[in-house]
Amino acid sequence: MATNNELGKVIYNLLSNNSGVYNLAHYRIYPITAPQNTTFPFVVYTITNTEPSLTKDGVSPLDVISFQIDCYSTQYDENTSLANAVRSALDYYTGTVEGQQIQRIRFVGEGDGDYNAELEIFWKSLDFSIRLKRER
Repeated sequence: MATNNELGKVIYNLLSNNSGVYNLAHYRIYPITAPQNTTFPFVVYTITNTEPSLTKDGVSPLDVISFQIDCYSTQYDENTSLANAVRSALDYYTGTVEGQQIQRIRFVGEGDGDYNAELEIFWKSLDFSIRLKRER
């Protein structure tokens, strides 16, 4: 079974190697939370759920894992561009990354998170699911 850390490496690899994401966030892609005083814009990813496929004879051969990507920026248009780049990098991806066999990543939905007037930042949240083939 892939651990959250292994899945994080997959997400980081796909995002950091995408020119659209890199042009905006460079390598500012973090699990769960960004370090204090991180330069904007940046991306945070969180794995939210793992659902195994049920079988009668053993360990699940396929997990469906939900994860969320949050994009942060000081400019609304830049934040929207970053969210679009993240979606383009991940939606319908299939292949092997960091030794993990990905059947498909699927974009599930998106929403404007909020504008924090005190910090003057915009936030946009994107939800994905990944079908991950497991070794038995």
